Amino acid sequence: MRRIALLSTVALLAACGGSSSPTPQGFLRVGNLSPDLGPLDFCVRTTGTTTWSDPVMLTAGAAAGLVYDGGTGINGALQVSRYFEYAAGTYDVAVFQKGLLGSTCANPIASKTGIVLDSGAHKLVAAVGYAGSTTAPHALASFTDETTVTTGNVAIRFANTGILPGATFGPVPPIDVGVTTASTGYVVIFRNVAYPGVAPASTVAPVIDANGYAVVNAASFAGAVQLTVCPTGLTPASGFCQSTNVAAGLITANSVATAYVIGVAGTPAPAANSLLCGDNTAPPTAGYNYSLCLTKLP
Repeated sequence: MRRIALLSTVALLAACGGSSSPTPQGFLRVGNLSPDLGPLDFCVRTTGTTTWSDPVMLTAGAAAGLVYDGGTGINGALQVSRYFEYAAGTYDVAVFQKGLLGSTCANPIASKTGIVLDSGAHKLVAAVGYAGSTTAPHALASFTDETTVTTGNVAIRFANTGILPGATFGPVPPIDVGVTTASTGYVVIFRNVAYPGVAPASTVAPVIDANGYAVVNAASFAGAVQLTVCPTGLTPASGFCQSTNVAAGLITANSVATAYVIGVAGTPAPAANSLLCGDNTAPPTAGYNYSLCLTKLP
């Protein structure tokens, strides 16, 4: 399995090849973050029109589609597509389950309209939720990605897209996310990350920007670090938090990444499984149609 250290190795635009086009371009990728959906494909159309594109993954040569929890792709990358390039504009996206009879872009599992792709913008549209849930039904959630960070730093964010097991399959409640080290103990970085979304912007250090990212010095990840997730307002002393070890050197300077909380092992622990994805990287091999992601288990 490739290491997330690869997150900082290749600039995204080198893979997309959009710089020679006279038309302003935006970039769109789609992910399967719903634990009960089988392999997905997706279609795109300009908002206000009625004709969907052909299934994007199939057309690109990725017949397996987008598989929850990583499938067998490089670094579990079958869960999130690479960025696909579109002329700047406003688009609709629909997803359909490849193995479900009657499911097509004309009869999708979920769709979202009015996704704005400005010139140079990068968006992730993710399938979230659970069938039959009254509080977290299947839906598409849109996230604005960032691709640059000041030299020597890391831009990272957490997105709450997790589903609780049980009779109702509701969403993971709002969470706080911090780091725990031997020298500092538990320090909160992201507060009140509500489903399905990212931490609200904050001007209190560490600053959280409008897209949910915190910029931290890469040295913060030089040694062994624990990412600690707690129900909002609680601390590890409560016994309701859960930590995931991040190996030294796994996240390196100039990386931009998102960790998607995608599942839980049980209550009361709020998060047992996160998918860490690079937001500023090219696919790891030429022609590969998935983003560079690593499924992290506790």
